[in-house]
Amino acid sequence: MGDHDMLDQEEGEGRKTPGTRVFKKSCPNAKITVYVGKRDFIDHNGQVDPIDGVVLVEPDCIDEGSDKKVFVQVLAAFRHGREDLDVLGLSFRKDLYEDNLQIYPRPRSEPRYRLSKLQERLIRKLGANAHPFTFRLPGCIPSSVTLQPEAGSTTKPCGIDYEMRAFVASAPTDRPEKQSSVRLAIKKLTHASHSPHDDQPTAEVSRSFLMSGSSLQVEATLDKRVSFN
Repeated sequence: MGDHDMLDQEEGEGRKTPGTRVFKKSCPNAKITVYVGKRDFIDHNGQVDPIDGVVLVEPDCIDEGSDKKVFVQVLAAFRHGREDLDVLGLSFRKDLYEDNLQIYPRPRSEPRYRLSKLQERLIRKLGANAHPFTFRLPGCIPSSVTLQPEAGSTTKPCGIDYEMRAFVASAPTDRPEKQSSVRLAIKKLTHASHSPHDDQPTAEVSRSFLMSGSSLQVEATLDKRVSFN
């Protein structure tokens, strides 16, 4: 994921508040550094935790007069085949969701979100070159899923994965250069409330057949309504 960092402790009303753990990752040329407070974002019955953080952009990241900009992007994709088969011209990866945000220079028409406490502390520590971003995922997109690969497999596992990118380009659809791009793996997880008083789930189905006077009855029962992984 990247390096861990700890924000300095702050004085407040005669007591110290503990430092905040953050995750950071820089691009190979060190012109862009992404800071986020967590990698797992919980879906609370349709309300997903906002994905927020800041990107530290070095002053010489973009040449004067260039049309380049700095973007942050969140992608969700479904991989349903082996990664090594992509070279044969077959794509086993389907994009499910994409959202882009231009953070530098910031468009005047962009709606302003209220900064989180983590963003305020990061901007206060990193200075004016730290640019905040906030993404709000819809509750209708699926959560992260990873299918366990077979033993000894070296390919990327099948499933649904999320990724956040920060990169320099003229447009968000351009292919970013590796030297000026950062990629972070994140997860969208679902929180399921559980009550010990939930009824044990059961279902019964009866089917009749045209050429038989008898019917087939099937009953299925689970030991509990909610399972956690």
